[in-house]
Amino acid sequence: MTGAAADGLQQVVDGLANRLGRSVAVDDTHGRVVSVSRHFGDEDPLRVYAVLQRDSDPRVMAHFREHGIYDWTSPGRVPRNPEIGFKARVCCPARAHGLLFGHLFLIDDGVVDREIELAAAAAAEVGSLMYRRVVLHEQEQARREELAGQLVADTAAERERAWRAAGAELRLPPDGPVVTVAVDALDARDGTGTALRTAVERATRDRVAARSLATVRGGRAVVLLFGDAATVESGRAVGTRVLAEFSRTAAPVRAVAGIGAAHHGPEAAVRGLSGARLAAHACALLPFLGDVLDDDGLGVYGLLLRLPASEIDESRLPAGLRRLAEQDTGGVLVDTLEAYLDCCGDATRTATQLRLHRSTLYYRLGRIETFTGVGLRDGPSRLSLHVGVKLRRVLQAYRERPELRVVT
Repeated sequence: MTGAAADGLQQVVDGLANRLGRSVAVDDTHGRVVSVSRHFGDEDPLRVYAVLQRDSDPRVMAHFREHGIYDWTSPGRVPRNPEIGFKARVCCPARAHGLLFGHLFLIDDGVVDREIELAAAAAAEVGSLMYRRVVLHEQEQARREELAGQLVADTAAERERAWRAAGAELRLPPDGPVVTVAVDALDARDGTGTALRTAVERATRDRVAARSLATVRGGRAVVLLFGDAATVESGRAVGTRVLAEFSRTAAPVRAVAGIGAAHHGPEAAVRGLSGARLAAHACALLPFLGDVLDDDGLGVYGLLLRLPASEIDESRLPAGLRRLAEQDTGGVLVDTLEAYLDCCGDATRTATQLRLHRSTLYYRLGRIETFTGVGLRDGPSRLSLHVGVKLRRVLQAYRERPELRVVT
């Protein structure tokens, strides 16, 4: 038994419906269906729609807002709206401890005062049950967040204890895989942490809830995936959903997600977090990499970004590349060199990518060889230049975003 049936809410709804001989429905404050009784033939198409979709028609929500039901503290009647096929309803707020958790509805086809009294009493009971649900959920979330934080804690002893506790509470195998997802909100401001926490909860609520733990601190979140959810593909999907949910409430703040490789055992989460943080850092520093990236997708940047940022300057670039950059004030030749090396020296692919005539490409490559003093057919020289142009990109990015020079 789960949900409304597990905590007695469904029994309250069914009991009232059987006593009145009327359909009863409970929605939360967002219009989502929490519980419904069997139908007694009094329902309208909009109620049937809500039951099937588990959500209310936006026109119904607008009608409710127009009549102010979200401010009601006692039962009232919502008039019919024939334009949308909405039958009149008796609406009883489900409140507890001064908070509104939803509403209990009856189709109003002659509901008498005594029936409203019974419905109001049931709504009060529903409010108490929904309040209890929230408290239990918050306690569970707090415990799960505590476990997630301990699994990536600084001390090995704490990680070991958390691993045993997580295994027992989530029923995990002792050597099962873990994939770590790190989400960072950039340029965080007031409310960013709350928006990120909500995004993480929504993104993990349905598909991986039983196989995940998460912790949020300010503008940073860590999601840990276990069991059959512990794959890089699942990590990417979770990261993408978190960013999508976050953008709905926190735009225009940009967020990025990095996914670590799968690891096993008590050190799995903290080992995965290192790669996940680096991938998220790469997305933040180098936007052309995208907003979601796993550490295996970093390529050469996985090596370059592990270098201390304080030691990366122009002097670290190959001498030939420095000479080329000095002569190439517009950056055309450096970009051409990078494209040519990315295409493994394939002139046809490079010309297509840059939308150049091949003769123009060959002219540029000749000038590049002249300025660098390097033959582009020489393997070691090409490798040096290729790493150099990537390192130059990192250097330029650090200059544009100096606050990202420290990876944490």
